[in-house]
Amino acid sequence: MNPYADQQVPDYNFHIPKKYTYPLPVTIFSVTAAGLLYFLLQESQPIAAGISGGIIVLAGGVYVGTFAILKRITNLERRLQGRDKLLNEIPWQGNETVLDVGCGNGILTMGAAKRLTTGKVIGIDIWTEGSGDNRPETFQENAKAEGVADQVSLQNEDVRQLPYDDDSFDVIISGLTVHHLGFDTEKGMGEMIRVLKPGGRLAIYDEPSTVFYSAKLMRKNGLQVEKKVMDMVFGIKSDIRH
Repeated sequence: MNPYADQQVPDYNFHIPKKYTYPLPVTIFSVTAAGLLYFLLQESQPIAAGISGGIIVLAGGVYVGTFAILKRITNLERRLQGRDKLLNEIPWQGNETVLDVGCGNGILTMGAAKRLTTGKVIGIDIWTEGSGDNRPETFQENAKAEGVADQVSLQNEDVRQLPYDDDSFDVIISGLTVHHLGFDTEKGMGEMIRVLKPGGRLAIYDEPSTVFYSAKLMRKNGLQVEKKVMDMVFGIKSDIRH
């Protein structure tokens, strides 16, 4: 169910990349190919037939599993619930300077802005082809639709090399972005922690393995992990510099 149905609404839709949208054909192909291979080789090379068929089925299963995971995390209702769950855990004062890392169309940015009075939110992202329908124009349109255009700004910046001074932000948030950093996760997390003010909060919403790795990096960089659950982690930067 779309909670924005029948309203003048912001556009937070996020579509699965096209290359992952063929679960049924891939299932049929992998099962058929594995069966045919086994049939052809079972007498002359039964072990090779079994191994090869198993690899083909496993590859198909990984593809279908990836599709299922992406379908779940791109669901709008679930993403809105995750956004509210994350933002409700932050003790807002209303005057915070906030950074949203990997803001996309602004689903987290606008939610944070609505919790502010005099504060501001900067959303950063790298705009690339195939980035789930995310566009700078949609971000700006969403800001107007949500009535927070004066409280948010959008910048094309890379979290691995942030242009901001140390201790610049009271709150840093990031949703379904950190896992994209791959081998650069430690570098990106280090940059977020660098620009977070002492006493500030860093909140990440992502898949479980990324959350647990992020928590490890927070502790490594002197943050106190306030709360860690399967899909989100919250850290506070100590007032005592290390």
